[in-house]
Amino acid sequence: MISEVGASVAEDISEASGVRGLNLVHNRPLEQLLFDRNLMGVDFRSACLEASRFFVAHIANEISAASELVILSKGLMYQLAEAARLECQLNLPMNLIATSRQAVTSQDAMVDVAYSRFDAGGETLLIGDTVASGATIVAALAKYCSEHELKRLYVFSYAGALVGAARVSEYCRDHDIELTMLFGLAAFGLGSNGFDLSFLHPQSMARQEYIARARRQFEGHPVSAVGWDFGAQSMSPEKYRELCWVEAKMWGLEGSQCLAKVSRPVSFANIRSESGAYDGIFSPDDY
Repeated sequence: MISEVGASVAEDISEASGVRGLNLVHNRPLEQLLFDRNLMGVDFRSACLEASRFFVAHIANEISAASELVILSKGLMYQLAEAARLECQLNLPMNLIATSRQAVTSQDAMVDVAYSRFDAGGETLLIGDTVASGATIVAALAKYCSEHELKRLYVFSYAGALVGAARVSEYCRDHDIELTMLFGLAAFGLGSNGFDLSFLHPQSMARQEYIARARRQFEGHPVSAVGWDFGAQSMSPEKYRELCWVEAKMWGLEGSQCLAKVSRPVSFANIRSESGAYDGIFSPDDY
């Protein structure tokens, strides 16, 4: 791996975290994604692509024969095929898999695989996805490995939890898969609701400057650095606004600039799949 690429730095925290293959990446696009909860639309997509270009650049000398495994739908936001084209003039063959979370806790999630097409195959895979419990990636890998041999895996996550990293690392160790994980800015502690990835979580591993910045930005509350439905900022912006409204209510941050892009839900049906994030804390019946 290339540790410095332009204004981006990759920091190996394998020893400090106890998780084999885990690295933190620091650059401006990742700061945009993790410190601007109001970033939406084209600007959000652009920041995702720039961050992915840096991810790819850090391992550009290792992926000449790689394929991508796109986990629908959040994996679409990583735009890895375009990042590989721009950084390496490389065509990245694409495998597809669709998963859904059935139940979420602070340590685990039940994941169903609804669809998969692994026509591209490949012994080296790139995956871009938010990593919480790690259950989604492990389920995707298990399905992929039932059809193809996998020797090398790269996981890119703009926002990744330490517990999820450990789970993916354990799966790869047990299946003799060489693993490199690049996480944006931090290895987060995972909130008790299984959704929140906050710099202020006591288990988060991050630079003190990021922790201090998050404390100021969110008025001391452990607000997630990314939304509960990552990618909704451009894929379903009204849903993102509704989820931010719930977060602002939960944390007493109504009217705060840190969660300014809010919209009161006309119906909570649109955000039912994220209800585990606010059950027991916030009741739609009260509003």
